[in-house]
Amino acid sequence: MELKQKGTKADIGAFKQINVSLVWNAAVDLDLMAFYRTRDGRTGGIYSDNYQGGSLGALDAFPYIQLSGDAGVGGVGGDNREEMRIAKIDDFEEVYICALNFTDAAAGESHVFADYDARIEVTTDRGENHSVPLDAAQPGSVAVICRLSSGFIASELVNDSRVMTLEAFRAEIPGAEQLKIASKVTLKEKGDSFAIKPKVQTGELLINLNWDQTAGGKQETGFFSKLMGGGRGGGDIDLDLGCLFELQNQAKGAVQPLGNSFGSFDYPPYVLHLGDDRTGAWSEGENMKVNLAHIAEIKRILIYTYIYEGVPNWTATNAVVTVRVPGQPVLEVPMGSQMDSRNFCAIAMIAFDGGEIKVTKLVSFHKGHPDCDKTYSWGLKWVAGSKD
Repeated sequence: MELKQKGTKADIGAFKQINVSLVWNAAVDLDLMAFYRTRDGRTGGIYSDNYQGGSLGALDAFPYIQLSGDAGVGGVGGDNREEMRIAKIDDFEEVYICALNFTDAAAGESHVFADYDARIEVTTDRGENHSVPLDAAQPGSVAVICRLSSGFIASELVNDSRVMTLEAFRAEIPGAEQLKIASKVTLKEKGDSFAIKPKVQTGELLINLNWDQTAGGKQETGFFSKLMGGGRGGGDIDLDLGCLFELQNQAKGAVQPLGNSFGSFDYPPYVLHLGDDRTGAWSEGENMKVNLAHIAEIKRILIYTYIYEGVPNWTATNAVVTVRVPGQPVLEVPMGSQMDSRNFCAIAMIAFDGGEIKVTKLVSFHKGHPDCDKTYSWGLKWVAGSKD
């Protein structure tokens, strides 16, 4: 049964499970979500954990709603499908099934959902099938597609068909005020990876290293002490951000403050280090940027950091690398709690293939640049350098 018009309803009998699917083919990143208000006044939401504070929910405990995951990331066209299962709605006054257009919301734009050939499919374990098309003609970044409510005799599915701005959505839908559009993907474990595909190959890919710059206690001084983690008085930590690069023409090298090898944005290697934070005064840490207009000429980049001055272990640094591409989720690669005494860490590998950018978490420790080079088969020749 297709609920074509706003306000049309369908009764849903007793069920053990309902499956809700968001299906689309257009090259846009839509996210299936559910927001609710319980009979006792509680509100909340189930949406991708790629969003800050997001939760995929659970079927065997409250809220008895579970989301499958996130599809269409990066605005990729094709057979995109996100699914949500609902095991129980007795506790709810209303459950709102929604679709957020992340592609538009992240860019502050509003287009028409009718352009995206999307629909909601609702199937019960009794074999009942209902569909609600996303064919609203008004622009907006969020569609409140339908809502479920539980009654004394039967549950009800209603075509809601409301499109609104993100601000109006947060204000009007119960639980939606918790949603933060600053989407983030966290690579939690070694080997975790995430692929993004920029909508346009212009602008820059920004790589940031940030850390706790004042952890630790009184430090010793001297060159060898620096290599082992000693250094500036007061316990300040001097981490350096750098990378190994390999271009498609097999040219290889390094971009880093050590040796004043800051690279170039407009010429090979199309990677530029934006400056060395030797004082710890920059709250944003250290940054490198990659020219997206030339990613077809880049094969891979290995992001690393090393302790030039400061603590002899990594636990106190709380270091995090983030990778930002315009209009895409922010990728976060935390080092986590690490007790390794070696002063060099390979944090992430970024591979470029056909316009796709794949980031993989490494967090492997090495005795220095040559050891890392050997581990990842880069083949460079290394000599001693300095930042003076």
